Amino acid sequence: MRFDSADPDLWRSVVERATDLVMMSDFVSGRILFLNPAGIRLVGLRDAADARARTTAEFLTDAGLAQTPAVEAALTHTGHWEGISELRHFGTAEPIPVSVSIFTVRDGEAGPAVIAAIARDRRRRRTQDRRFRKALESTAHRAREQHALAELGQLAVDADLDTLLPAAAAAAATLIGVQCASISRITDTGDALDVVAYRGQPPAPRTFAAGPASQPGYALATGEVVVCPNREQETRFATTTMAGRGLRSGISVPIGAGTEWGVLTVHGARPRDYTDRDVGFLRAVAAVLSAAIGRIDAETRVLHQSLHDPLTGLPNRTAAYRRITAALHTAHRDHTLLALLLVDLDDFKIVNDSLGHAHGDAVLQRLGRRLAGAVRPADTVARLGGDEFVIVCEDIGTADTVTTLAAQITTALRIPDHSTGTSVPLRASIGIAVSDETCTAEELIRRADLAMYRAKTAGAGGHALYHPGEGDSHDADRVLQMSTDLRTALDRDELTLLYQPIVDLRRGAVVAVEALVGWAHPTLGNISRTEFVAVAERTGLIGPVGSWGLRTACRQAAARPAPTGTDVRVHVNVSTVQLRDPIFADQVADILTDTGLPAHRLGLEISETASASVTARTVDTLTALHELGVVLLLDHLGTGHGPLGYLIRYPIFDSLKIDRSYITALPGPRPEAVVTAFVTIARAYGATVIGNGVETRTQLDTLHACGCDQAQGSYLAAPAPRRHRPRTAARPPGRRRRTELGTPASPLTLQKTTGVENRSLLVTRSDRHMRQVGGVENPCRQTMSKNPDRPYCRHMLRGYARVSSADQNPDHQIDAPRRAGVAAENIHVDHAGGAKGVAARNSIWC
Repeated sequence: MRFDSADPDLWRSVVERATDLVMMSDFVSGRILFLNPAGIRLVGLRDAADARARTTAEFLTDAGLAQTPAVEAALTHTGHWEGISELRHFGTAEPIPVSVSIFTVRDGEAGPAVIAAIARDRRRRRTQDRRFRKALESTAHRAREQHALAELGQLAVDADLDTLLPAAAAAAATLIGVQCASISRITDTGDALDVVAYRGQPPAPRTFAAGPASQPGYALATGEVVVCPNREQETRFATTTMAGRGLRSGISVPIGAGTEWGVLTVHGARPRDYTDRDVGFLRAVAAVLSAAIGRIDAETRVLHQSLHDPLTGLPNRTAAYRRITAALHTAHRDHTLLALLLVDLDDFKIVNDSLGHAHGDAVLQRLGRRLAGAVRPADTVARLGGDEFVIVCEDIGTADTVTTLAAQITTALRIPDHSTGTSVPLRASIGIAVSDETCTAEELIRRADLAMYRAKTAGAGGHALYHPGEGDSHDADRVLQMSTDLRTALDRDELTLLYQPIVDLRRGAVVAVEALVGWAHPTLGNISRTEFVAVAERTGLIGPVGSWGLRTACRQAAARPAPTGTDVRVHVNVSTVQLRDPIFADQVADILTDTGLPAHRLGLEISETASASVTARTVDTLTALHELGVVLLLDHLGTGHGPLGYLIRYPIFDSLKIDRSYITALPGPRPEAVVTAFVTIARAYGATVIGNGVETRTQLDTLHACGCDQAQGSYLAAPAPRRHRPRTAARPPGRRRRTELGTPASPLTLQKTTGVENRSLLVTRSDRHMRQVGGVENPCRQTMSKNPDRPYCRHMLRGYARVSSADQNPDHQIDAPRRAGVAAENIHVDHAGGAKGVAARNSIWC
């Protein structure tokens, strides 16, 4: 008879008669494809159909299932696995230890497709079974540990500490097999550890003593794992707490990476020699907690950063809007009033641009502190951005309460803070809006912004309460339209220049005109200069507007030369943006060259506020302009913060222009004393004084009596276009008509009468920068010019002078040079006998 090894019936007969379990199954799904009769009897199944309805996983106990990953890996790589496993009896659930050989019988495209298993019952081998069970238990325990760590790891990714910490304590107590487990962390005072999670027998402890007074405290203090097999033999730390709770052993593991956050502790009711596996598991749990705590701390920091301003530490715009929304909801629910104060720092650009961003940041920090210190404890102060802050006040009672608070804030800001390196006080405009039953958060903010703009328009450092009937909404539309149209007007050259003359109070002649930028809006009409400049500053166009005004004024002045022998200047206001520009002086020089205007016919008016914060850059710019020959004027004298200090260090201003607020107060003892003091200071530094804002004859007379040199205001002439610019002004009070000093057509002769030999030279206008003339040292510079007939010069000496007119014309009177600090009243001309000299500390002679 011939043996056919490929005969399937032959092999089926062998398998069905085998005494060991023989099984074939699908590798991927685990579905049973075949189980021989010995296998059916071994595991207690009814028949082959019952077997084919099951999967391989149902044949294994927990210990057998723990081996599944290793078996599958071996089959995938080598196609074979041998070892000891454990089946379960389907009828009694009794575990059946078996020796197993598993191999691949058919491969698929992605790996094993069909596998075969041969298992032999090992229950008769008791000794081997004990070792096997111990190994299986260890494997199962390790599997449970891995499962617990996996679950904790998942919680560490997305759960909060309130969920994660109790789960960690429960896993530690269960898998270590002890009575209790706890997680504790050090208190703010550092003298105890608060228990933040506990699992075990009651009662739960609330705290552990810090340091060597307890096992957790000792572990946190040393930063090391502390194992206590038996508290009765422990000497490193106090065990009083353990004894009081009936605990006799334990392990404490610090939680945290680098810096200890807390301690994970397990305690048992009996002495125990804890294994390395026990310690390793607790270390793993602590590591998971450390990672989770790091993640939560990072999220907390990110959340805090997203809701707080990094410069001031105050809530930012996002947090402020959330706070306003929540507070408004509460106000509607409780029928209370919510107030919003929008605080905008005045002149912040001047401070920031003049002193630098570091100082500007310090000012913002100081403002934040002042606001936080001025409000109620329950109020919220937030920074919206830039120099804009908001204050949220809940349950204010009445609108009067919040206006009083605004006044308190304004007062608090005025107090100088010398710690910032400057004593400049702060001024802020505050807009106030109070909620109503229908107001939304966006509407409340809009109302506060409208009120703030109205406060800023009324003057720096004020506050205003939103009133729908006062045109706030109309004002907002007007500002929005102007902000949009201003850039277009600048691009299309639709701005204009108005000129207002500056008159010499002794000669009655126009010595300069100030160019003022005007804007005739096509639909809004003529925009006032105050409103126009405010819009330019808010839109960031103040720099381009200033540059346009400078070039246009120079071009128009050059196109209309000054009368022969005169030096009528054109004055242009300089913005802070221009002053801080390092190439501004070069731009001025280019404009003078392009337009052909002589440098001495250009005056640049620099506000005292803009120049109050002197930096190296502004000093360099002003010095370069001075060396260029441009006349520099300090505008708005008396409104800034202490310019006298830098007048001493940098005496480069040719004129001081008194602010109109002082002129408006004239006459009166105090304002007259202030104006006189300004004149005295100007004399000391060789500068002329201009009174700005003269509106009445009385003010003009008072200015003249105080020694002021020049005046400007609506009483003398209102700003007008170039074609209406007056050539002369009304004569000064109590003075006869006179000619300008030093014109070649009417030379004047000064005769020295005492002290030195007589000389006879022509007199021209003075200059405060004279050098040594005739062997006599003078504070002024000699200036020579040529006449067709003879030379004439100008300079100053001390002594007595007799003044006479070369052509004996009594109308040709002398104007004493104020820029040299000469007292004009010490020299005069009478009609009867020419000029008569009187004693003078600084008189003219040639």
